[in-house]
Amino acid sequence: MTRIKAPEALHHGEDEGRLTASLHYADDRLSAMIAFSAKNRIPGPTLTAWLAEANWNPAGGHNLFGRIENVENDELFPEGDPLHGQAFRVTRAEAGYAYRIAITDIVGLALGGSAAVYGKPNALDAAYGDHPVSWTAFARLSLGD
Repeated sequence: MTRIKAPEALHHGEDEGRLTASLHYADDRLSAMIAFSAKNRIPGPTLTAWLAEANWNPAGGHNLFGRIENVENDELFPEGDPLHGQAFRVTRAEAGYAYRIAITDIVGLALGGSAAVYGKPNALDAAYGDHPVSWTAFARLSLGD
């Protein structure tokens, strides 16, 4: 565990102990990762987070990817709000697709998109909506492999 002296402007005078761990796997068509993090405010609570993600390249430039995050956070509301400082656990699940196009031997283009849904406590509905969703469309230009 790493100890950091007063790293957060919102928590002046609080030190933090941070712990992270991850496990990775990759082969020619699949890459995956799981990770865990704990942030221990000194003095204060320990907030944890989990993450799992995978990328699969079935064939011919097609790529499928997904990610699930589960985070405990107590910085969702500004000072003065009745929910300020309360810890809430929020989950985000995202899935997406990208198609890779080789432009030259070293330049590539990927076109794709993703959509995400969120799970959260009902206490967050007024600020974040009943059933929040998000989506992204993207174009990525890359050099090299």
